Amino acid sequence: MNYYDLDPREQKQRALARFFKYLRDYIQPYHPYLRKLYRDRGIDVGKLRTEDDLRRLPIIDKNHLRQEPQLFILRPNSPDAPLPAGYETEPVSTGMKLKYLAQAIAAWRSDASHLVRREGLKDLARRQGFREWLPIHFHVSTGSTGTPTPAAYTHYDLTKILPQIAGLMVRPKQLDPNDVYFDWSERTFNIFPGAPHLAFFAPVLAKVGLGTSSFETFGGAVIPTDRQIAIFAQGGFSSMTAVPSYLVHWMRKALELQRQGAIGRLESFKRVVVGAEPLSESLREYIRSLAHELGVHPKFRVLQTLGMTEMKWAFLECDEGSGLHVSPKYYYWELLHPETREPVAEGEPGVLTFSHIGWRGTALVRYWTGDLIKGGMRWTRCEKCGYTFPRIYPPICRAEKDFTKIKGTRVDLSNLIESVRDTPGVRHFQVSIESESAVDQYSRDVLAIHVVAEPGVVTVDLEAQIRHRVKYYTEVSPDHVRFEQNEPEFEKRLFARNGIKAEYVLERRSEHV
Repeated sequence: MNYYDLDPREQKQRALARFFKYLRDYIQPYHPYLRKLYRDRGIDVGKLRTEDDLRRLPIIDKNHLRQEPQLFILRPNSPDAPLPAGYETEPVSTGMKLKYLAQAIAAWRSDASHLVRREGLKDLARRQGFREWLPIHFHVSTGSTGTPTPAAYTHYDLTKILPQIAGLMVRPKQLDPNDVYFDWSERTFNIFPGAPHLAFFAPVLAKVGLGTSSFETFGGAVIPTDRQIAIFAQGGFSSMTAVPSYLVHWMRKALELQRQGAIGRLESFKRVVVGAEPLSESLREYIRSLAHELGVHPKFRVLQTLGMTEMKWAFLECDEGSGLHVSPKYYYWELLHPETREPVAEGEPGVLTFSHIGWRGTALVRYWTGDLIKGGMRWTRCEKCGYTFPRIYPPICRAEKDFTKIKGTRVDLSNLIESVRDTPGVRHFQVSIESESAVDQYSRDVLAIHVVAEPGVVTVDLEAQIRHRVKYYTEVSPDHVRFEQNEPEFEKRLFARNGIKAEYVLERRSEHV
């Protein structure tokens, strides 16, 4: 039976059973870090049966992974690759060796290397083992802490798991006549920057696994934005993947080129998938308004995605507002209270915590992502597509990083950003949090807002609106609202960090909480 057509309760039970089997068959014998951790804590994974039993497993986070990421890669014991002192795993079983031998015999004629390389059955079976266990592809996080965190994939991950979960991105035809459906002939325009991170590689791996089409621009640093727009218009692309802040910049440039007569209407443009930054409903609406000015398809959609390096894949909505559909077959999902770390009720806010199921390479169990899911999670049948998924509802922010204290008040930075960005008349902006004195660590905080206004806006009125909205949404009054006149120079500052993702808030205090 179709796993995604199951009753939600049955699907959740199957996911839990798959997770516990994965713990017994792969994590316990072959995971260096977790094998030792569970042994030191006296945890017998063979005795785990119920959802409540999950709480016996310790929560891990990026700090654990960052210290020794190689210990989170599944690996059978081998004298050729010894583990650090104190860590050990089991050798490959006789049954696995026989499996590799059978696979080698079955694959021999379809493997072109046999035409130029003579190997015995033992070597061929050894190669099959490498396909399952040897890391061959890596992503790394952007490393905002200064220490990028890698995730490893084996041939097994890339050929057995990724094609299945990538296929979930191709949503079925729904009954709603207002929806716009995916067609296998469509072409995607990927404007994420070229780097070894998931956002860039997901479309690449999807097209290899599924046969979908995509063009990677490698970002504005490789192909200038104006040139990207020309390629998009000439190529008749139907969809795009992008960071929201850079997408807004891209669309505004496209409108300028349209007004100059350099490009025509983008009538084949049906959807954009955005990630790496929060997407508020007001920002989604603004992107949609820009798109309609560009003359896009009348059923144009703005879909949000959720993914991270450690997760090893990304997931998206089947339609706007449907919730992010995450895989229940290759992950087990939890939302935990940010302070008690206990499970929250369905639909309640919590920090996203996940466990891999079935993966080789880097494998994580009860991994605390630090992402606060304000809209909660519901494990139900989707009203839009009709299939069963755990669904995560935005807004999403960092449980710790996206909050700070300004003048003694705890401020949700996403609220601060939205209060300025959604003020009518604001074209670009950047907020800086500074200290009144550079040498006195106890000096008062200064909140300054730098703005590029839309043409023709009365700045006195706009400043009053900004001050009112910031005070209303954050309970903190801005000290300065400064209007910038040089828009190109301001955009350079806004995207200075990595050229593709706007830095809306600058923390310039030497000591802050």
